[in-house]
Amino acid sequence: ETPVEDAAEPAEQQDAAEAQRAAAVEQAAADMLEQITEQLNAALGGDSDLIGELSVAPSGDEILISLTDALDISMFEVGSALPSPELVVALEKIGGVLAEQPGGVRIQGHTDARPFRSKDYDNWRLSSARAQSAYYMLLRGGLDETRVREIAGFADRKLLDEEDPLSPRNRRIEVLVEVPQG
Repeated sequence: ETPVEDAAEPAEQQDAAEAQRAAAVEQAAADMLEQITEQLNAALGGDSDLIGELSVAPSGDEILISLTDALDISMFEVGSALPSPELVVALEKIGGVLAEQPGGVRIQGHTDARPFRSKDYDNWRLSSARAQSAYYMLLRGGLDETRVREIAGFADRKLLDEEDPLSPRNRRIEVLVEVPQG
């Protein structure tokens, strides 16, 4: 055997081990996604239509729980971080579900592209204040505050509906839950 062949074998073993780890993380994400989805459906029952749209989806090595405004339902008062009573209940229930799951949590607030400015807020501060409000509701539901890794506002910089920057779908709270790595 030549030294080149000896060097290639550990690299192949590393590649195989990495592929195995990636497959295990992917399976863990799929399992976690299914579990969170089932638990949220059970916890929210028919209430999910009161908060607009709720979706649960994989997002890299995280599970993304997204709550968006609907045309006829607003999660927050206009220009405010004051949540609707329905959103309070929904996020508390989501906090209870997440309390049963492992992994760190990131909370993100988003606005639509409607220019907004008041004495207290612009879109940046509004999206950040809404994410902070969601944080408190998740904690009230049972989420341990030490699991929260980030609370961030993105204003209108990450639109869901780029074709319609004013769409209510762009106004949303996203909760990302880390999939444990092994």
